[in-house]
Amino acid sequence: MRLVLAALVLLSTADALIPQQQLRPQLPARLSRSAPLVAAATESESTGSSVASSTVNLVKAIVGSGVLSLPVGIAAFSSSRKALIPALVMLSVIGTLSAYCFAMVGRVCVATGTNTWGAAWKETVGEKSAWIPSSFVAILCASASLQYTMVIGDSFAPIFAQAGLPKLIASRSSAIALVTALCTLPLSLLPNLEMLKYTSFLGIGGLLYTAAFMAGRVGAYKPGLANGFHEAVPAALRPKFTDGFTLASVLQPKVFMLLSIMATAFCAHFLSPQFLSQLSITKAADGKEESKLTRFNILTAGGFLLSAVLSAVVMVSGFLTFGGAADGYILNNYATTDKLAQLARLAIGGSIVTTYPLLHQGLRDTVQEALAQNGVTASRQSITFAMVLSIMLVGMKLTNLGVVAAVSGALVSTSLVYVLPSIMFGQMLAARKDKSSVAKLELLGSRLITVLGVFMVAVGMKAAF
Repeated sequence: MRLVLAALVLLSTADALIPQQQLRPQLPARLSRSAPLVAAATESESTGSSVASSTVNLVKAIVGSGVLSLPVGIAAFSSSRKALIPALVMLSVIGTLSAYCFAMVGRVCVATGTNTWGAAWKETVGEKSAWIPSSFVAILCASASLQYTMVIGDSFAPIFAQAGLPKLIASRSSAIALVTALCTLPLSLLPNLEMLKYTSFLGIGGLLYTAAFMAGRVGAYKPGLANGFHEAVPAALRPKFTDGFTLASVLQPKVFMLLSIMATAFCAHFLSPQFLSQLSITKAADGKEESKLTRFNILTAGGFLLSAVLSAVVMVSGFLTFGGAADGYILNNYATTDKLAQLARLAIGGSIVTTYPLLHQGLRDTVQEALAQNGVTASRQSITFAMVLSIMLVGMKLTNLGVVAAVSGALVSTSLVYVLPSIMFGQMLAARKDKSSVAKLELLGSRLITVLGVFMVAVGMKAAF
């Protein structure tokens, strides 16, 4: 709990550090306008971003609604509280490995003198395959849009029901349709999304509140308590725990569902070149410029450490409260009579609504440019209508956010977090003349991460189903 409060203080006092220009991932020319998952910001080109402000921005980019699926990842293979021990070990390992791969991308950019994924990939792997990272970013935008739509339904349906609205409006599908029609679609149609550049604060603020709320509700849903929360929750979502836990539980394929969700929870790697390039240039006491890479490594360590702490709080709190009954969207487990839970749903839902258009912008521009290259002309408005409505319909049909997050994590996030960075980094090391023991060790490590990533994609996809 203290860690959550410390994070809240850090982020709430960082206003003066938050830069003003929206950060956007720089992709190859044909997909150059793709937008990030959140509206992270950077300072002007002349001053750049400090390590402190960049760390705050990195946390905002990493920590998203995907962390709310972490408890169901544990529930997929065990209902025992003891399962938290291997789960926390996995979170530590995955967080560290993700941070190392994030740093890999920055190191490749420094070594090749590039500042985009596409350019770095072209210099290390080859021009013919430079479309691969760009395509994965586009798929990531589509997948995240779908998850956001599902969160909107899961967040606003119980709020509408508690407000006494008719069942026709308070159903999950109707809530998705209503919020899409009144909010996400109109916002996505705006010609200029500049007014939304500050709304990313809602995202991190909503998650910080939700993490603190969940930590405070551990044990509050036990049967027989005066608050009546246990009885107010549907039977399938009430706390479910078992005493038995064996090592065999961790060795079953369902564990990879948790690992895939963790990959999604730590996925911000396509923004790595921009965090590097936007760092301000500083000088040491002797007047020489300090290495950007050293400061970038500090930024990476700080950003991923704080993100791991927030993720751990959500994962542990949600599982300790509901165990094997944890839903794919953990807030579904909390009673509609729990006013603080309703506030958490509202906070998450509101942040998703205001962040969705920024995400959609990248998807829309990617589709428009891809169509143009194939001789098809389509207006941004028509593409927006088609994409938003299509994702809305799919979001109405799919109800298990945990499965969607696991599939997205296994196929897309795992590739962006582990496979693509390690391939690029390994190719760079292999081309060097440096044959030191450290270089050889890192080359071997990068190859192993590539193999591990491919294995996680295959097993994670199987485990998700």
